[in-house]
Amino acid sequence: MDQKRPLTFTLFMLRLLSGIVGGAAGTLALFIVYFILQNVLPQSDEATSLSVFVIIIMTFVGTLVANTVTGVMVTFMDNEKYSRGKTTVMHIFLFNLILFFLTIPLYMMGVALDIVLAIAAVHFLLSAFVSALIMEVLAGRQYSLLGIYSAALGTFVSIGLALAFVSMGVKDITIMFAAMPGVWFVLEIVGGFSELIYDNFLKLYGIDALNTETDLGGDKDVEPEEKEDEDEDEEKDE
Repeated sequence: MDQKRPLTFTLFMLRLLSGIVGGAAGTLALFIVYFILQNVLPQSDEATSLSVFVIIIMTFVGTLVANTVTGVMVTFMDNEKYSRGKTTVMHIFLFNLILFFLTIPLYMMGVALDIVLAIAAVHFLLSAFVSALIMEVLAGRQYSLLGIYSAALGTFVSIGLALAFVSMGVKDITIMFAAMPGVWFVLEIVGGFSELIYDNFLKLYGIDALNTETDLGGDKDVEPEEKEDEDEDEEKDE
């Protein structure tokens, strides 16, 4: 069983920088789309099919840019772990494209319930979460569990922070524009701290619990018995 490579402070900071830059790039793309399409935005405060269409396009372009740029930067900065850079970025792009079509009915439902911006926030959270999972799964089978746990924890922390800002009276549109760099910042910082904590746990106790090859439930004890039963059946048949 291969020993896990410890996460250095330099790599931690590089990943954090990648998340911030990727999220900021997504927000910049969102602003650009907004300014390009602002002439066709309706002046009324009511949600119309045109305004919803603009929000959908803004969210799609922003999430696609944020997740793709982050994927490119993370795989480049930490090429030793995320060695399958091109495959990772391609899967992130394809997932975000598929998610775009899947969320269109949700946006239509959000018009009736007046929760279009909330749908946009969920859209980005889900896209960032799965994009992070794609990076971790393709980084290597052995420690994909650590990445999955870290990404899930980071997503829940992001949701908690968003709800805290809403309770403090921060406007939904402000949260929407700040969500992309904010979520990726949280995902990378939570992921980094989780990995650093696990590295110290592994160093102190020597139990590689989150390695997928580690047997925690007696699976390897069961397999030989099953094989023996199969051999006995074969001998009886003979």
